[in-house]
Amino acid sequence: MNKLNRPNLFNYATSELSQDAFLCWLLEWANPQYKAMDENLHLTALQFITEIFTKHGMQMVEIGRIEIIRQQSKIDVLAVINHEIYILIEDKTYTKEHSDQLNRYRKTLYDEGKDKQLPIYYKIGNQGNYEMVKKAGFELFGRKEMLTILETGIQGGTSNPILVDYYEHLKNIDAQHESYQKQPLATWGFLSWHGFYSKLQEEGIHGHWDYVANPRGGFNGFWWHWKNADSCRVYLQLENEKLCCKIQVKDKSKRSELRSFWSKIILEHCNKLVLSFIKPERFGNGEFMTVAILDEYRTTDKNGMIDLQQTLATLKKAETMLDDIVSHSSMLVVNK
Repeated sequence: MNKLNRPNLFNYATSELSQDAFLCWLLEWANPQYKAMDENLHLTALQFITEIFTKHGMQMVEIGRIEIIRQQSKIDVLAVINHEIYILIEDKTYTKEHSDQLNRYRKTLYDEGKDKQLPIYYKIGNQGNYEMVKKAGFELFGRKEMLTILETGIQGGTSNPILVDYYEHLKNIDAQHESYQKQPLATWGFLSWHGFYSKLQEEGIHGHWDYVANPRGGFNGFWWHWKNADSCRVYLQLENEKLCCKIQVKDKSKRSELRSFWSKIILEHCNKLVLSFIKPERFGNGEFMTVAILDEYRTTDKNGMIDLQQTLATLKKAETMLDDIVSHSSMLVVNK
């Protein structure tokens, strides 16, 4: 008989506001007066705060009082420790920072004389680029880190149903991100691609990724290996299962000539590395144009699951091909 899973609060409370509420609730348990009510939950809350201090290179302080404030000056969660240390939490699920909001939040507090700040960017989904987060002085606190804290608390004896529900909720999200390892390629979901692209970054494919909307339904894109060439930039882009060679041409008068030139030399060179690129069905005419496509770059193992090392090898071959072509491109332009 299949195991019956009990209803989970966070299957219904899926918004960032609901997650804000959980974070406020957990932080509140760090107040000393709640230790006698549930010591294990109190210790779990303290561990969360300790990790925040550690991320900022600070030693944890003894908490005499912690005040939790929601949505003050548009800050998702603000925890004030001992009237002087301010933990700012910007809480994101699958969205990301925008409009310089992180810098504005910090400046608002600085303008009020609140300069002891520990800014945290709390993210339970994956994100393709955290440069703006780090530039604003926020430290990333991710899903796996919270899972570790909650799991330690549960193993230590915490059985609070709210905490357990949130833990199971995060485990489910994590499983969806890791599903690319265990599912046939054709069954990958939206979060499978996010997990896969994050893994590519970990394995040394140095690029950024995000969802790209378009009239045809959009795709999860990963772009990297930008190279300067004559009158354009050449780069690689994944569009879910497709590997595309693309060019960026700002000069409108040169787009037609350059897209034909780059398509031709890429198709001529790809066979040397056993890469079966083809010409696109039609060329675009914008600043960013696809000039060659490999319809499926992923390799499978004997069970039909992704062979990550072979797939990485294919992407590295594409990088090598582009490097070789670009290094000779000026000579090719002269002699074309």
